[in-house]
Amino acid sequence: MYFSNKANGTNPFPQNGKQGESRVELVIADSAEYKETTCKNFYFCFKVSKQSDGWQFRAMDYVEYNAALGRQVVYTGDIKDYEEAKETYRGHSVCDPFLRPYEPAVLVHSTTPNGYTQIIKDGALKSWNRIKNENRIGEENPIGRLLGDPEDFREYVMLGGLGFWSEIVVSSKQKGYICMDADCEYTAGARFYFDALTLIKENLLVRDGMHYKVKGELPLRYALFCAAAGNIIISGKITPRAFASAADEAFAQTEKAANLFSYRQK
Repeated sequence: MYFSNKANGTNPFPQNGKQGESRVELVIADSAEYKETTCKNFYFCFKVSKQSDGWQFRAMDYVEYNAALGRQVVYTGDIKDYEEAKETYRGHSVCDPFLRPYEPAVLVHSTTPNGYTQIIKDGALKSWNRIKNENRIGEENPIGRLLGDPEDFREYVMLGGLGFWSEIVVSSKQKGYICMDADCEYTAGARFYFDALTLIKENLLVRDGMHYKVKGELPLRYALFCAAAGNIIISGKITPRAFASAADEAFAQTEKAANLFSYRQK
């Protein structure tokens, strides 16, 4: 761990501005502009606001995940905030075998129409690297590379919470650039819904502070529900917001969703 107060925006490790992926940055702030966000300047950076529920756990999951990969974590922020996070996290790890109070009970993976067809054929969701190794991807980099995502992310099936953010990824992939507009038209594929606690108990779910993900592949037998054009109703144009809202509503009407939302393991 390296503690930095680089308020002037200079690189504390000047090496012609090239850092590779040996270092990442953690920023803890008291920001009302974001809860969690990522960026890349000198190296990949995760920013978490103290206004985010469970910020202490998110911060330390990030530290533990990257330390396990042999990376040096550069911390920028008030040392007291880091010490609070470290103390709160004591006795915990990225492998906590239970759902923390702030964590979503339901996790979602969104895919393109072609991706949906292949997932059904494979009987599993597969990481970008696994699909690439099967010679089924033409592009050299996943869309997350435009956000500066580290290469290890390619080893995982990425999962998100309810809402339109996972559809933003699909929309961006189709456009070839990061498009944050949740109301622009795109071609929806499908959304797969998973019980986060089941994935945790099966030792499948990986926490990295920012994301929830599964390494390698995630068999469809774990899916609670799949929303696609054939089983949801949307009026008007198809946008990330509209498709996600209709899909989440369709899932909420299922018996599995009713059972899932009826409990939270503390």
